[in-house]
Amino acid sequence: MKSQLTADMPTTERLLLETVRGLPSQRVVQVLDFARWLHTQPVSDEFLDDDVTEAELEAEEAAWQATYEANKESFRALARQALRELDAGETLEMTFVNGKIHPG
Repeated sequence: MKSQLTADMPTTERLLLETVRGLPSQRVVQVLDFARWLHTQPVSDEFLDDDVTEAELEAEEAAWQATYEANKESFRALARQALRELDAGETLEMTFVNGKIHPG
């Protein structure tokens, strides 16, 4: 099953821009960082399984949501810690060498 979004790039681009416009500025920077990271990754069809059913995708999403809900406070604590370290200047810049992350 191919995603309708991949078949219709103008729609995908519009949805992406609408989604990003609704984010706080810090999240926009994170989206940009992620997109730049994706450029460093090899393109693989490994995750594009045409045999995956909608029900399987929904079950996987439900499992991720359940994991998040069960660990929400831990995730939030990690995020707060990361932001404190960033504010204190205790983080290192990341660089990419041959598609791998290295401290800058």
